[in-house]
Amino acid sequence: MTFQNRRSAKWEARLDYEVGKLRNAQTYRELTLNRLKDLVGAPNEAELLRALAKRVSEGDLQVVYRVVSPWTQASLATYKSPLDVPDTMLDDSTGETIDIDRYRNVEPVYVSEVVGVQ
Repeated sequence: MTFQNRRSAKWEARLDYEVGKLRNAQTYRELTLNRLKDLVGAPNEAELLRALAKRVSEGDLQVVYRVVSPWTQASLATYKSPLDVPDTMLDDSTGETIDIDRYRNVEPVYVSEVVGVQ
């Protein structure tokens, strides 16, 4: 086994461990992409996203999409699909209607169960 394969196996094993903790959680639990990056130490974000997408498509992991306020970073709403996110939304934290930028204001959140999504 080469060094690259050992390194890959280690971060993927840590990812599997975190996914297992989510799947077996007795209460609602969530991990953002940034938190997963910190926990598993993937070589880069692209590889981590590929590994997460594989686990989601295989049904081992659940993901929802959270809209966050561009001004306060408060959570505004959660959706099952990024395609369900509206173009505009009332930002309850500021009282203003905002345009939603799906690249800046929507974040994937990996969850133990899907609750309270629209």
